[in-house]
Amino acid sequence: MIRGALLPFLLAGTVFLCGCRSVGPAALQQSHSDFNNSIAHTNDEQLLLNLVRMRYLETTLFLEVDTVTDSRSSSFRAGVDDAKILISPSTRITELTPAFGASATQTPTIVYSPMRGQTFVNRLFSPMPLPLLLSLIHSGWSASRVFGIFVECVNNLQNAPTASGPTPASVPIYQDFCRMVQLFTSLLRDGSITIETDSRDPQQLVLRIYDDGLNRQDICELKELLDLPQGQDCFIFRDFLSYAREEPGLRLRMRSVHGAMFYLANGIQVPPEHCEAGIVAVTCYPNGNAFDWSDLLGPLFTVHCSKERPKSAFIAVRHRNYWFYVEDSDVTSKATFMLLANAFSLQAGDMGTIVPTLTISTAR
Repeated sequence: MIRGALLPFLLAGTVFLCGCRSVGPAALQQSHSDFNNSIAHTNDEQLLLNLVRMRYLETTLFLEVDTVTDSRSSSFRAGVDDAKILISPSTRITELTPAFGASATQTPTIVYSPMRGQTFVNRLFSPMPLPLLLSLIHSGWSASRVFGIFVECVNNLQNAPTASGPTPASVPIYQDFCRMVQLFTSLLRDGSITIETDSRDPQQLVLRIYDDGLNRQDICELKELLDLPQGQDCFIFRDFLSYAREEPGLRLRMRSVHGAMFYLANGIQVPPEHCEAGIVAVTCYPNGNAFDWSDLLGPLFTVHCSKERPKSAFIAVRHRNYWFYVEDSDVTSKATFMLLANAFSLQAGDMGTIVPTLTISTAR
């Protein structure tokens, strides 16, 4: 009879030991990916929300996860509340009343730091470094995406420079720049042009053109658009303000990350009633017709809006009673969003500990 009475203890102990698998070294495998996924997703939501705020000319705010701690504990209690011994001439019976219990608690604590201060603002508003932009192309990002987002102008070609701030009232200039980027990307892919390090100066990058006759027409058109000498095949990449306009080369004026965010924010579709109410700025032609920003940003970045929560969104945020989202099937917009997020992280850098901090306990 005593053995039978021990069965509940054995069952409780088994359940407890199974629960203990989530405590100790195994907890790292379980919680690490969960926290990683959650932080990455919330960072994406924060970036998209700030893009939407910029479209509505609202104040932006970035919170950085400073620390994540996860405290776990477990306990197990087993005993006997009551014991009775019944004796008869032929039988001795022992009755036990078992008492047992097990518990496990998890107390994650996340500390957020607002990203602000002079260093952060300077980096956010400083033009992207030219070497970093060209390194992005070397690392596999398409020239059309990198140039389209972070370059305001090359030589005399403008890429909607007025869109690096709040939505402009007048239609920006961009057509010749887009054609140049199209040619540049095609020739780079075909190997007719390359971006190389100057053998005389490792810090200097040059554009080399290899005219094998196959893409001669496109090469001539590219040089004509950039106002480059037709008889020269090597050109240095330069900062826009560093060299005289008369010196042959590729003079680039870069956007800041903040300017790139304003630029891409024009790819956010807004409800018609918000435009009619004057809540958001509308870019118009001289005749008063509205300019469609998808003509410029459609190949790069599109954010949809909907009253109902989207079912197939890569990332979605709610603002002003609408859902703003990037379609999961829109790989072009997802790639642009990833590039912007990477550039933001690179420019923001390690800002150190910034106070005040916001500590949130997510005990459950």
